[in-house]
Amino acid sequence: MSLVLLTALLQWRRRSQPARVRAVPINKEKVLILGCSSGIGKALALQYAQRGAHLILVARRRDLLQQLEQQCREAGSTMVLSHCANVTDLDQMDQLFAVVRDKFGQLDTMIYCAGAISVQPFMDLCGIHVHHQAGAVQVTVEDRRDQVDKAVQRILDINYRAAVHATRLGLPLLLPSVQPNLMVVSSMAGKVGAPTRSLYSGSKHAVHGFFDSVRVELANANVHVGLVCPGTVDTDLRQAAVDLPPSSVVAGSVQGKLSPASVAQRIMLASDRREREVYMPSFYYWALWLSRDWLDYFAKRKYQT
Repeated sequence: MSLVLLTALLQWRRRSQPARVRAVPINKEKVLILGCSSGIGKALALQYAQRGAHLILVARRRDLLQQLEQQCREAGSTMVLSHCANVTDLDQMDQLFAVVRDKFGQLDTMIYCAGAISVQPFMDLCGIHVHHQAGAVQVTVEDRRDQVDKAVQRILDINYRAAVHATRLGLPLLLPSVQPNLMVVSSMAGKVGAPTRSLYSGSKHAVHGFFDSVRVELANANVHVGLVCPGTVDTDLRQAAVDLPPSSVVAGSVQGKLSPASVAQRIMLASDRREREVYMPSFYYWALWLSRDWLDYFAKRKYQT
């Protein structure tokens, strides 16, 4: 009986119109998307454009950004502003938010999609090699301090520090909204560590710690903070990993990848419903609740370690 009631409740919630859509009409919503030249960010921009939202699109790759701006206009957005900027450059971010303030006045929704990933096992990245000879263990170590430091700095700059600064700059524009939303594209790696993703997982855990704290601080100001945690998504993110060695094979499953469009659709729904945290695929809800040991086991299988 309880399962039937739970299913009925989920169906009702899925079909009911979120209160925020009434407070912030979809064709008047002012949406800033940071990191949208490809992947999830691009899919989000196009889906918001189909709803007629007013868009501010931000990415580093100018040619792709200009193409996306035109696609969003054709998809139905009546107001689209594209701004080429690197989220890790504080001067460029200051300029961006000054432009947003001048052109839009305020924001209803800000979505942080920019991200970087790591793909090497930590010992490989550090140059630590273990050899077994005649029952003995021998360890050799290469000097890779600079490579490790560069990878750590880059992944923290994009995944964590830039998200913090975007929040600092975006809040003054979000607070005047009737129902301001701050959405962050995180990862299941922000909840559970995975082999070959140690730097990435560490940065995403930092993201969760920061935004979970900010959520509580901003509750009285009616600012919603939502984290969306997909599993593996079919994007080219892994090919631009911060620690990708030359001519390497990236570990990870190629089966069952989520499409950027499906993730974007779920992010929009989570924003409309003002959901706190979303996991994709949905079986992660059960896995997190039942056993972390199971997650470790399946992560090991997935990444073939």
